[in-house]
Amino acid sequence: MLRSAITRRMLRRVGLPLLMLALLLGTQAPRGFAEEDEGKQREKAAEAAGVSKADVGKAIDQGAAFLLKKYESGFDSTAWNSTLELVMLTLTHSGITEENAVYKKGLKALETCKLEYTYRVAALAMALARIDRWKYRARIAHCAQWLVDTQLQEGEWGYPRTLKTPMEIPKPVTVTPPIEGSTEVIKPGDRYGAPMVKIKKKRSKHISIKCVGDISNTQFAILGLKACLDARIEIPRKTWKAALRYIRSYQNKDGGWGYAFGGQRDNASYASMTCAGVCSVAICRYGTGAPKPENHAAIKKGVKWLTKHFKVDENYNITNSHVADPTRWRYYYLYSIERVGLTIGIDKLGDKAWYPLGARYLLDNQKADGSWWTGVPGEQWRQAGDIHTADTCFAILFLTRSTPKLRAPVVTGGHKEKK
Repeated sequence: MLRSAITRRMLRRVGLPLLMLALLLGTQAPRGFAEEDEGKQREKAAEAAGVSKADVGKAIDQGAAFLLKKYESGFDSTAWNSTLELVMLTLTHSGITEENAVYKKGLKALETCKLEYTYRVAALAMALARIDRWKYRARIAHCAQWLVDTQLQEGEWGYPRTLKTPMEIPKPVTVTPPIEGSTEVIKPGDRYGAPMVKIKKKRSKHISIKCVGDISNTQFAILGLKACLDARIEIPRKTWKAALRYIRSYQNKDGGWGYAFGGQRDNASYASMTCAGVCSVAICRYGTGAPKPENHAAIKKGVKWLTKHFKVDENYNITNSHVADPTRWRYYYLYSIERVGLTIGIDKLGDKAWYPLGARYLLDNQKADGSWWTGVPGEQWRQAGDIHTADTCFAILFLTRSTPKLRAPVVTGGHKEKK
Protein backbone atom coordinates (compact mmCIF):
# COMPACT_ATOMS: atom_id res chain seq x y z
CA MET A 1 0.00 0.00 0.00
CA LEU A 2 2.77 2.39 0.98
CA ARG A 3 4.88 1.48 -2.01
CA SER A 4 2.10 1.77 -4.58
CA ALA A 5 0.78 5.04 -3.21
CA ILE A 6 4.17 6.70 -3.29
CA THR A 7 5.10 5.26 -6.68
CA ARG A 8 1.89 6.57 -8.23
CA ARG A 9 2.45 9.97 -6.68
CA MET A 10 6.04 10.17 -7.85
CA LEU A 11 5.13 9.20 -11.40
CA ARG A 12 2.72 12.09 -11.47
CA ARG A 13 5.07 14.51 -9.70
CA VAL A 14 8.21 13.99 -11.73
CA GLY A 15 6.50 13.43 -15.06
CA LEU A 16 3.86 16.12 -14.68
CA PRO A 17 5.34 18.70 -12.31
CA LEU A 18 3.06 21.59 -13.13
CA LEU A 19 -0.08 19.53 -12.71
CA MET A 20 1.13 18.37 -9.32
CA LEU A 21 1.89 21.94 -8.30
CA ALA A 22 -1.70 22.76 -9.18
CA LEU A 23 -2.87 19.89 -6.99
CA LEU A 24 -0.72 21.19 -4.16
CA LEU A 25 -2.69 24.42 -4.40
CA GLY A 26 -6.01 22.63 -4.35
CA THR A 27 -6.89 23.24 -8.01
CA GLN A 28 -7.52 20.88 -10.87
CA ALA A 29 -6.34 22.80 -13.88
CA PRO A 30 -5.92 20.89 -17.15
CA ARG A 31 -2.41 20.32 -18.39
CA GLY A 32 -1.47 22.20 -21.52
CA PHE A 33 1.14 21.37 -24.13
CA ALA A 34 3.54 23.95 -22.70
CA GLU A 35 3.40 22.33 -19.26
CA GLU A 36 3.88 18.87 -20.77
CA ASP A 37 6.94 20.05 -22.69
CA GLU A 38 8.39 21.61 -19.54
CA GLY A 39 7.76 18.38 -17.64
CA LYS A 40 9.67 16.40 -20.26
CA GLN A 41 12.52 18.88 -20.13
CA ARG A 42 12.78 18.57 -16.36
CA GLU A 43 12.64 14.80 -16.55
CA LYS A 44 15.46 14.80 -19.10
CA ALA A 45 17.51 17.11 -16.88
CA ALA A 46 17.00 14.77 -13.93
CA GLU A 47 17.93 11.72 -15.95
CA ALA A 48 21.03 13.52 -17.24
CA ALA A 49 22.12 13.80 -13.63
CA GLY A 50 21.50 10.10 -13.14
CA VAL A 51 18.18 10.52 -11.32
CA SER A 52 15.22 8.42 -12.46
CA LYS A 53 11.58 8.63 -11.39
CA ALA A 54 11.82 5.13 -9.97
CA ASP A 55 14.93 5.95 -7.92
CA VAL A 56 13.36 9.07 -6.46
CA GLY A 57 10.14 7.23 -5.68
CA LYS A 58 12.03 4.45 -3.95
CA ALA A 59 14.01 6.92 -1.85
CA ILE A 60 10.84 8.69 -0.71
CA ASP A 61 9.22 5.33 -0.01
CA GLN A 62 12.11 4.23 2.20
CA GLY A 63 12.32 7.59 3.98
CA ALA A 64 8.60 7.56 4.77
CA ALA A 65 8.85 3.97 5.97
CA PHE A 66 11.64 5.01 8.37
CA LEU A 67 9.44 7.76 9.83
CA LEU A 68 6.42 5.49 10.15
CA LYS A 69 8.45 2.87 11.98
CA LYS A 70 10.04 5.42 14.28
CA TYR A 71 6.69 6.85 15.34
CA GLU A 72 4.60 3.68 15.36
CA SER A 73 4.09 4.05 19.12
CA GLY A 74 2.81 7.62 18.70
CA PHE A 75 3.98 11.23 18.81
CA ASP A 76 4.99 13.53 21.65
CA SER A 77 2.79 16.55 21.08
CA THR A 78 3.75 18.41 24.27
CA ALA A 79 7.46 19.22 23.87
CA TRP A 80 8.35 22.65 22.52
CA ASN A 81 10.71 21.02 20.01
CA SER A 82 8.35 18.20 18.99
CA THR A 83 8.68 17.09 15.38
CA LEU A 84 4.98 16.14 15.12
CA GLU A 85 4.00 18.80 12.62
CA LEU A 86 7.12 18.44 10.49
CA VAL A 87 6.74 14.67 10.29
CA MET A 88 3.06 14.89 9.38
CA LEU A 89 3.78 17.50 6.70
CA THR A 90 6.41 15.16 5.28
CA LEU A 91 4.26 12.03 5.39
CA THR A 92 1.41 13.87 3.69
CA HIS A 93 3.70 14.90 0.84
CA SER A 94 4.92 11.31 0.69
CA GLY A 95 1.45 10.07 -0.18
CA ILE A 96 0.58 8.55 3.21
CA THR A 97 -3.10 8.75 4.21
CA GLU A 98 -5.40 7.95 7.13
CA GLU A 99 -5.40 4.32 6.01
CA ASN A 100 -2.07 4.08 7.80
CA ALA A 101 -2.38 3.65 11.58
CA VAL A 102 0.67 5.77 12.43
CA TYR A 103 -0.50 8.60 10.20
CA LYS A 104 -3.94 8.41 11.79
CA LYS A 105 -2.38 8.86 15.24
CA GLY A 106 -0.44 11.85 13.98
CA LEU A 107 -3.53 13.42 12.46
CA LYS A 108 -5.37 13.10 15.75
CA ALA A 109 -2.44 14.82 17.46
CA LEU A 110 -2.56 17.67 14.93
CA GLU A 111 -6.24 18.14 15.63
CA THR A 112 -5.77 18.37 19.40
CA CYS A 113 -2.28 19.74 20.15
CA LYS A 114 -1.92 23.13 21.79
CA LEU A 115 -0.69 26.13 19.80
CA GLU A 116 2.25 27.44 21.84
CA TYR A 117 5.51 27.86 19.86
CA THR A 118 6.33 29.67 16.62
CA TYR A 119 8.00 26.82 14.72
CA ARG A 120 5.27 24.35 15.61
CA VAL A 121 2.35 26.67 14.92
CA ALA A 122 3.78 27.60 11.52
CA ALA A 123 4.40 23.95 10.63
CA LEU A 124 0.90 23.05 11.84
CA ALA A 125 -0.63 25.57 9.44
CA MET A 126 1.50 24.18 6.61
CA ALA A 127 0.57 20.58 7.40
CA LEU A 128 -3.17 21.18 7.75
CA ALA A 129 -3.24 23.31 4.61
CA ARG A 130 -1.65 20.43 2.73
CA ILE A 131 -3.93 17.76 4.26
CA ASP A 132 -7.24 19.61 3.78
CA ARG A 133 -7.27 23.37 4.04
CA TRP A 134 -11.05 23.53 3.92
CA LYS A 135 -11.81 20.86 6.50
CA TYR A 136 -9.29 22.39 8.90
CA ARG A 137 -9.89 26.03 8.02
CA ALA A 138 -10.96 27.00 11.55
CA ARG A 139 -7.81 25.47 13.06
CA ILE A 140 -5.66 27.12 10.42
CA ALA A 141 -7.36 30.42 11.30
CA HIS A 142 -6.31 29.82 14.91
CA CYS A 143 -2.72 29.39 13.68
CA ALA A 144 -3.05 32.69 11.81
CA GLN A 145 -4.34 34.46 14.91
CA TRP A 146 -1.48 33.06 16.99
CA LEU A 147 1.14 34.18 14.50
CA VAL A 148 -0.38 37.65 14.07
CA ASP A 149 -0.70 38.21 17.82
CA THR A 150 2.82 37.04 18.66
CA GLN A 151 4.66 39.13 16.07
CA LEU A 152 7.21 41.22 17.97
CA GLN A 153 7.80 44.94 17.83
CA GLU A 154 10.41 44.94 15.05
CA GLY A 155 8.25 42.76 12.81
CA GLU A 156 9.96 39.50 13.76
CA TRP A 157 8.94 36.35 15.64
CA GLY A 158 10.68 34.44 18.38
CA TYR A 159 9.63 33.20 21.79
CA PRO A 160 7.45 36.00 23.17
CA ARG A 161 7.44 36.47 26.93
CA THR A 162 10.46 34.48 28.03
CA LEU A 163 13.52 34.25 25.83
CA LYS A 164 16.42 36.65 26.32
CA THR A 165 19.21 34.53 24.85
CA PRO A 166 19.15 31.80 22.16
CA MET A 167 20.24 29.19 24.73
CA GLU A 168 17.20 29.46 26.99
CA ILE A 169 14.33 27.00 26.88
CA PRO A 170 11.18 28.80 25.69
CA LYS A 171 7.93 28.70 27.61
CA PRO A 172 4.55 28.21 25.94
CA VAL A 173 2.39 31.09 24.78
CA THR A 174 -1.31 30.65 24.08
CA VAL A 175 -3.68 32.75 21.99
CA THR A 176 -7.46 32.48 21.80
CA PRO A 177 -8.81 31.61 18.33
CA PRO A 178 -10.59 34.21 16.22
CA ILE A 179 -14.36 34.42 16.55
CA GLU A 180 -14.94 34.97 12.84
CA GLY A 181 -14.72 31.73 10.89
CA SER A 182 -14.12 29.61 13.98
CA THR A 183 -17.00 27.26 13.16
CA GLU A 184 -17.39 27.99 9.46
CA VAL A 185 -17.92 25.03 7.15
CA ILE A 186 -16.81 25.50 3.56
CA LYS A 187 -18.77 23.53 0.99
CA PRO A 188 -16.75 22.08 -1.92
CA GLY A 189 -18.51 24.28 -4.49
CA ASP A 190 -17.86 27.46 -2.49
CA ARG A 191 -14.18 26.98 -1.72
CA TYR A 192 -12.65 29.64 -3.94
CA GLY A 193 -15.70 31.84 -3.74
CA ALA A 194 -15.84 31.75 0.04
CA PRO A 195 -15.27 35.05 1.84
CA MET A 196 -11.90 35.65 3.39
CA VAL A 197 -11.63 35.11 7.14
CA LYS A 198 -10.08 38.36 8.35
CA ILE A 199 -7.61 38.18 11.22
CA LYS A 200 -7.24 41.20 13.47
CA LYS A 201 -4.32 41.59 15.84
CA LYS A 202 -5.27 41.29 19.50
CA ARG A 203 -3.28 42.37 22.51
CA SER A 204 -2.73 40.08 25.46
CA LYS A 205 -1.19 40.81 28.84
CA HIS A 206 0.83 37.60 28.85
CA ILE A 207 2.46 38.28 25.46
CA SER A 208 5.38 40.67 25.59
CA ILE A 209 6.06 41.99 22.10
CA LYS A 210 9.17 43.70 23.48
CA CYS A 211 10.96 40.37 23.73
CA VAL A 212 13.69 39.75 21.20
CA GLY A 213 13.10 37.56 18.18
CA ASP A 214 15.24 35.97 15.52
CA ILE A 215 15.29 35.59 11.76
CA SER A 216 14.89 31.80 11.84
CA ASN A 217 11.60 31.86 13.76
CA THR A 218 10.54 34.71 11.50
CA GLN A 219 11.03 32.85 8.24
CA PHE A 220 8.95 29.91 9.51
CA ALA A 221 6.22 32.23 10.74
CA ILE A 222 6.06 33.71 7.24
CA LEU A 223 5.78 30.22 5.71
CA GLY A 224 2.93 29.49 8.11
CA LEU A 225 1.14 32.72 7.24
CA LYS A 226 1.43 31.84 3.55
CA ALA A 227 -0.35 28.54 4.26
CA CYS A 228 -3.06 30.46 6.11
CA LEU A 229 -3.49 32.86 3.21
CA ASP A 230 -3.86 29.93 0.81
CA ALA A 231 -6.82 28.82 2.95
CA ARG A 232 -8.43 32.23 2.29
CA ILE A 233 -7.51 33.64 5.67
CA GLU A 234 -6.60 37.29 5.34
CA ILE A 235 -3.57 38.46 7.31
CA PRO A 236 -3.33 42.17 8.23
CA ARG A 237 -1.21 44.17 5.81
CA LYS A 238 0.63 45.61 8.80
CA THR A 239 1.80 42.11 9.70
CA TRP A 240 3.20 41.46 6.22
CA LYS A 241 4.78 44.91 5.92
CA ALA A 242 6.44 44.74 9.34
CA ALA A 243 7.84 41.29 8.56
CA LEU A 244 9.10 42.52 5.19
CA ARG A 245 10.89 45.48 6.79
CA TYR A 246 12.51 43.19 9.34
CA ILE A 247 13.76 40.69 6.75
CA ARG A 248 15.06 43.37 4.40
CA SER A 249 16.85 45.17 7.21
CA TYR A 250 19.11 42.15 7.76
CA GLN A 251 20.21 41.65 4.16
CA ASN A 252 23.97 42.08 4.02
CA LYS A 253 25.77 44.27 1.52
CA ASP A 254 26.88 41.23 -0.46
CA GLY A 255 23.22 40.36 -1.13
CA GLY A 256 23.06 37.43 1.28
CA TRP A 257 21.63 36.98 4.76
CA GLY A 258 23.11 35.75 7.99
CA TYR A 259 21.58 34.83 11.34
CA ALA A 260 20.08 37.57 13.49
CA PHE A 261 18.88 37.43 17.08
CA GLY A 262 17.64 40.29 19.21
CA GLY A 263 18.91 42.98 16.85
CA GLN A 264 22.39 41.46 16.67
CA ARG A 265 23.24 40.61 13.09
CA ASP A 266 25.75 38.14 11.71
CA ASN A 267 27.62 39.81 8.87
CA ALA A 268 28.66 36.42 7.49
CA SER A 269 26.08 35.56 4.84
CA TYR A 270 25.46 31.85 4.42
CA ALA A 271 23.39 29.81 2.01
CA SER A 272 20.42 28.50 4.01
CA MET A 273 19.72 31.87 5.62
CA THR A 274 20.04 33.60 2.27
CA CYS A 275 17.39 31.19 0.98
CA ALA A 276 15.23 32.18 3.95
CA GLY A 277 15.65 35.85 3.12
CA VAL A 278 14.78 35.41 -0.55
CA CYS A 279 11.65 33.35 0.16
CA SER A 280 10.50 35.62 2.97
CA VAL A 281 10.71 38.76 0.86
CA ALA A 282 8.76 37.10 -1.94
CA ILE A 283 6.05 35.74 0.36
CA CYS A 284 5.63 39.02 2.25
CA ARG A 285 5.23 40.87 -1.02
CA TYR A 286 2.73 38.23 -2.10
CA GLY A 287 0.83 38.81 1.14
CA THR A 288 0.60 42.54 0.50
CA GLY A 289 -0.77 41.93 -2.98
CA ALA A 290 2.28 42.83 -5.05
CA PRO A 291 1.51 41.95 -8.70
CA LYS A 292 4.91 40.28 -9.21
CA PRO A 293 6.10 39.40 -5.73
CA GLU A 294 9.25 37.66 -6.94
CA ASN A 295 10.35 40.74 -8.89
CA HIS A 296 12.28 42.77 -6.34
CA ALA A 297 15.83 44.05 -6.03
CA ALA A 298 16.43 42.30 -2.69
CA ILE A 299 15.39 38.97 -4.22
CA LYS A 300 17.56 39.47 -7.28
CA LYS A 301 20.56 40.25 -5.10
CA GLY A 302 19.90 37.20 -2.95
CA VAL A 303 19.56 34.91 -5.95
CA LYS A 304 22.77 36.34 -7.40
CA TRP A 305 24.53 35.47 -4.13
CA LEU A 306 23.10 31.94 -4.17
CA THR A 307 24.07 31.45 -7.81
CA LYS A 308 27.64 32.48 -7.10
CA HIS A 309 28.02 30.16 -4.12
CA PHE A 310 25.71 27.24 -4.90
CA LYS A 311 27.14 23.86 -3.95
CA VAL A 312 24.84 20.91 -3.52
CA ASP A 313 26.93 19.38 -0.74
CA GLU A 314 27.78 22.53 1.22
CA ASN A 315 25.72 25.10 3.10
CA TYR A 316 28.18 27.72 1.93
CA ASN A 317 29.89 29.90 4.53
CA ILE A 318 27.82 28.70 7.50
CA THR A 319 30.99 27.69 9.32
CA ASN A 320 31.99 31.36 9.37
CA SER A 321 28.71 32.34 11.01
CA HIS A 322 27.71 32.37 14.65
CA VAL A 323 25.08 29.66 14.18
CA ALA A 324 25.15 26.89 16.76
CA ASP A 325 26.47 23.57 15.45
CA PRO A 326 26.91 24.88 11.89
CA THR A 327 27.69 21.55 10.22
CA ARG A 328 24.34 20.03 11.29
CA TRP A 329 22.20 21.90 8.81
CA ARG A 330 23.11 20.41 5.39
CA TYR A 331 19.77 18.74 4.68
CA TYR A 332 17.91 21.76 5.94
CA TYR A 333 19.96 23.75 3.43
CA LEU A 334 18.75 21.55 0.57
CA TYR A 335 15.15 22.04 1.67
CA SER A 336 15.89 25.78 1.71
CA ILE A 337 17.09 25.61 -1.89
CA GLU A 338 13.88 23.79 -2.83
CA ARG A 339 11.80 26.55 -1.23
CA VAL A 340 13.62 29.20 -3.26
CA GLY A 341 13.19 27.31 -6.51
CA LEU A 342 9.48 26.66 -6.07
CA THR A 343 8.57 29.97 -4.40
CA ILE A 344 10.03 32.25 -7.05
CA GLY A 345 9.81 29.77 -9.91
CA ILE A 346 13.39 29.04 -10.96
CA ASP A 347 14.79 25.67 -12.07
CA LYS A 348 18.42 26.75 -12.17
CA LEU A 349 20.91 28.79 -10.22
CA GLY A 350 23.03 30.08 -13.04
CA ASP A 351 23.66 27.05 -15.24
CA LYS A 352 23.10 24.53 -12.42
CA ALA A 353 19.76 22.73 -12.20
CA TRP A 354 19.25 22.57 -8.45
CA TYR A 355 16.69 19.74 -8.34
CA PRO A 356 18.50 16.95 -10.24
CA LEU A 357 21.78 17.82 -8.53
CA GLY A 358 20.14 17.83 -5.11
CA ALA A 359 18.19 14.64 -5.81
CA ARG A 360 21.35 12.86 -6.93
CA TYR A 361 23.11 13.94 -3.73
CA LEU A 362 20.22 12.73 -1.57
CA LEU A 363 19.99 9.37 -3.31
CA ASP A 364 23.73 8.87 -2.85
CA ASN A 365 23.60 9.73 0.86
CA GLN A 366 20.47 7.94 2.02
CA LYS A 367 21.19 5.50 4.85
CA ALA A 368 20.37 1.81 4.75
CA ASP A 369 17.39 2.30 7.08
CA GLY A 370 15.88 4.87 4.69
CA SER A 371 16.79 7.94 6.72
CA TRP A 372 19.08 10.90 6.19
CA TRP A 373 21.33 12.41 8.84
CA THR A 374 24.63 14.22 8.83
CA GLY A 375 25.65 12.23 11.90
CA VAL A 376 26.63 15.45 13.67
CA PRO A 377 25.21 15.53 17.23
CA GLY A 378 24.06 18.78 18.76
CA GLU A 379 26.65 20.13 21.16
CA GLN A 380 26.07 23.88 21.24
CA TRP A 381 22.26 23.73 20.97
CA ARG A 382 21.10 20.37 22.24
CA GLN A 383 17.55 21.59 22.79
CA ALA A 384 17.08 21.83 19.02
CA GLY A 385 15.53 18.38 19.20
CA ASP A 386 15.64 15.28 17.03
CA ILE A 387 17.84 16.25 14.10
CA HIS A 388 17.82 12.70 12.68
CA THR A 389 14.08 12.96 12.12
CA ALA A 390 14.35 16.54 10.89
CA ASP A 391 17.08 15.71 8.37
CA THR A 392 14.96 12.87 6.97
CA CYS A 393 11.96 15.18 6.66
CA PHE A 394 13.97 17.90 4.94
CA ALA A 395 15.33 15.41 2.42
CA ILE A 396 11.87 14.10 1.57
CA LEU A 397 10.40 17.60 1.34
CA PHE A 398 13.12 18.40 -1.19
CA LEU A 399 12.54 15.26 -3.24
CA THR A 400 8.77 15.77 -3.34
CA ARG A 401 9.13 19.41 -4.42
CA SER A 402 6.79 20.19 -1.55
CA THR A 403 6.67 24.00 -1.55
CA PRO A 404 3.61 25.50 -3.27
CA LYS A 405 4.32 28.20 -5.81
CA LEU A 406 2.84 31.65 -5.39
CA ARG A 407 -0.60 31.94 -6.92
CA ALA A 408 -2.17 35.11 -8.28
CA PRO A 409 -2.48 37.66 -5.45
CA VAL A 410 -5.69 37.29 -3.44
CA VAL A 411 -5.36 40.44 -1.35
CA THR A 412 -7.18 43.46 -2.71
CA GLY A 413 -6.13 47.07 -2.53
CA GLY A 414 -3.36 49.14 -4.01
CA HIS A 415 0.24 48.14 -3.61
CA LYS A 416 2.76 50.78 -2.71
CA GLU A 417 6.22 49.88 -1.65
CA LYS A 418 9.46 51.65 -1.32
CA LYS A 419 11.96 49.93 -3.58
